[in-house]
Amino acid sequence: MKINEVEDLLNTPRANIRYYEKEGLINISRKENGYRNYSEEDIQRLKKIIILRKLGVSVEQIKDLLSGDAE
Repeated sequence: MKINEVEDLLNTPRANIRYYEKEGLINISRKENGYRNYSEEDIQRLKKIIILRKLGVSVEQIKDLLSGDAE
């Protein structure tokens, strides 16, 4: 899935998606042409991140939660 499709599906700006990638919250595979290719697993992880951010959880706390360093 391309970033514009993810953006529409999750109703989240691509800047946020790229920020989460830059911060290491998601690791997106790339096609041969360099385009990001979002899997269903990536979408599910992004949904969790978006919900946690809406609840006021910081990016650092989300990193800890996703890595298993926090509950």
